[in-house]
Amino acid sequence: MDNIKALIFGAVAMTCLYSCEKPVFDDSEAESKTTTTTQKGKEETTGNLIIRVSGNSVMPYEVTRAVEDLTSYCTRLNFVIYKDGAKVKGLSQMKGDSGYGEVSFKLAPDTYKLLVLAHSSYGGNPTVSDPENIQFTNALSYSDTFYFYGDVVVTAEAQTHDITLTRATTKVSFVINDQLPSDLYRFRFYYTGGSGVLNAVTGRGGSVNSRQEKVWDVTGYTAPLTLPIYTFLQQETGTLNITATALDTNENTIKERTFEVPVQRNKVTVVEGNFFDSQNSFTIKGETDWEELQTITY
Repeated sequence: MDNIKALIFGAVAMTCLYSCEKPVFDDSEAESKTTTTTQKGKEETTGNLIIRVSGNSVMPYEVTRAVEDLTSYCTRLNFVIYKDGAKVKGLSQMKGDSGYGEVSFKLAPDTYKLLVLAHSSYGGNPTVSDPENIQFTNALSYSDTFYFYGDVVVTAEAQTHDITLTRATTKVSFVINDQLPSDLYRFRFYYTGGSGVLNAVTGRGGSVNSRQEKVWDVTGYTAPLTLPIYTFLQQETGTLNITATALDTNENTIKERTFEVPVQRNKVTVVEGNFFDSQNSFTIKGETDWEELQTITY
């Protein structure tokens, strides 16, 4: 289990995205709870708009169904203010920063659009100048991502908005149970059928499919091995076409397999089996909700 957690949350991955599309967010489940709090500790905030990420617990995309606080689970936060589709102001935070989870803006009284992103991209922050075209790049990596996008009314009197975020990602989790070859160095996944770009207005993946790549260095790990990949779907359901390749240190192919994996928006699908034994069938478990599993074997 320690190996699995280390791979899932470690920064040993590299990712690539080849995309020319727009992405997705849905504010139908997001909500803003407003109070009149104007102080942060003993120091009065300088802005008249204080945004605070709710401490609500989230369900990590793991079959163990462990529960964590959102600000503990995600390592980066982005806060962006838009007016008439244009970015007005933006702030970003990293886990460990003082005041992580709360920011203050000084704005003229008006109605604005607010975007809040929570993610764990190890390479930096996505491009957020256009709320309909929020792009994560190959240098950033893909991770479990949460968002809020909606109206916020700013007045002369300072107000604090407690923001509840909604998950935006779909995940496929590969579980490899058989013994790993001694010369195995990394796994590489190429996959299409989803998007690597987010649209904060629509809540869905872009209309043009992306070709995404995820690389996991696995030297020193033993089976069972869990390797997650993330994407954003255009519809409620879809299919990811995945090529999984095991490589040695010279980038020679040890084993390569292809999969057509049925997925659901904002859900996790587990693909489990003996990767290096071609006679072994993989089991696909599509999580239809957090309590039940639908199993498909092929």
